[in-house]
Amino acid sequence: MKKTKFILVSALCAVFMSGCSLGGSVDSLLSPPKLSEEQNAVYDALIRSAGKDIRLKYPRSGEYRSAFVFADIDGEPDREAVVFYEKAAETEGGGNVRINIIDRRGGKWTSVYDHAGAGTGIDRILFSELGESGRQNVIIGYTLLSGERSVQIYSYSDGLLTTEYSDTYSTMFTADLERNGKNELILVRPGNQLRKASLSSVSSDPESGEIIETSSVALDDSATEFVSVAAGYVGKETPAIFIDGLSGGQLTTEIIYSVDGQLRNPLYLGESGLIEKTRRPSGYSCTDIDLDGVIEIPTLTLFPGYFEDSSGTKLYSTDWNVFDNYSITKKYSSFYNVSEGYCFILPSRWDGVVTVKRDAATGEAVFCKFRADLLNSTVELLRIAVASEEETDALLDDGYMVLKSNNKTNYLVKCPDLEDEPLILTGTEISNSLFLMA
Repeated sequence: MKKTKFILVSALCAVFMSGCSLGGSVDSLLSPPKLSEEQNAVYDALIRSAGKDIRLKYPRSGEYRSAFVFADIDGEPDREAVVFYEKAAETEGGGNVRINIIDRRGGKWTSVYDHAGAGTGIDRILFSELGESGRQNVIIGYTLLSGERSVQIYSYSDGLLTTEYSDTYSTMFTADLERNGKNELILVRPGNQLRKASLSSVSSDPESGEIIETSSVALDDSATEFVSVAAGYVGKETPAIFIDGLSGGQLTTEIIYSVDGQLRNPLYLGESGLIEKTRRPSGYSCTDIDLDGVIEIPTLTLFPGYFEDSSGTKLYSTDWNVFDNYSITKKYSSFYNVSEGYCFILPSRWDGVVTVKRDAATGEAVFCKFRADLLNSTVELLRIAVASEEETDALLDDGYMVLKSNNKTNYLVKCPDLEDEPLILTGTEISNSLFLMA
């Protein structure tokens, strides 16, 4: 199976598992967007069905952010409109959001079904055929007054929206962990007084067709919050989910994949201690740093010349690790500037023999050949500067070169002319080593 086939329906860059808390309804903070001609026709059908005393509701996250979501949910050629709204009279009392299914009948949009949802707001909506059911499921995540989230999996047939599965979650998405070309719904749940933290897959039973939880695996109970998720691969062929949890003010990573239909969490196995090898400060999330489909886990070690018990600023190498043969193995070392949004991968011949200093005047990262200690490490090999458009011209005049740009911010490098120094990098090496993380 090609790696490109393993795609989360929700955004892959990083899906945050805990939303921010707002002192009011999200809908009240947003001006209603201008409706398209098709949406206006659907809205008129909604008014004819539900009356004028309504208010549209908008999903807070996910791919679909409109109150009007168009999709083929019944297997017929034409799309239906799934519309979210609430009765204006129920707004102050926290009434449940409602779902109206509007279909084209005789060339005219007509409301065919109205349904009371399972929460006061919409977190996200997904459409997917789960397993081998042969039918499209409508998957709606609701927000509750308590702050929790609830998912309902529906099927739509003969003008009826039928609930087939419900549960709570902190984040959800679809993925093909079984590598069979069929999606499962993945639910991540934090721990509480009633149950332990877990990740579950939900799909259709191959015999009965019923939507059920097909497998579940425990997550680290010491994690107070699951802050991000990434989808990628372990090795070349195993699709996996990488979950970063906040524990003791630091991040640790768990890796979930499937073996013979059962979920596995190999970093969280009794006293293996592997999860502790992923511990690092918050802000260093798992990512596919080199864009090869395999997710790397960052950890930190001091650059040569720095010591944990020394005073002053200490600079750390961010090591990018992979899970391989039940061990955490370093793949790259790098200088990762989280605040300025870039990562420079160190070539292997720099590993252990090059350190990094900060230019006290400019704040630039200066890569130097390491000699005994920082004071004697004076041979510069490379400088990286981050500058606005207005600041760039002066740096260009000083011999810098723009390597990459992002949102009117330029990332520039400067190399000394040291022909006899084997640690000096070629232009291609430098270009291939700088990654923008924003």
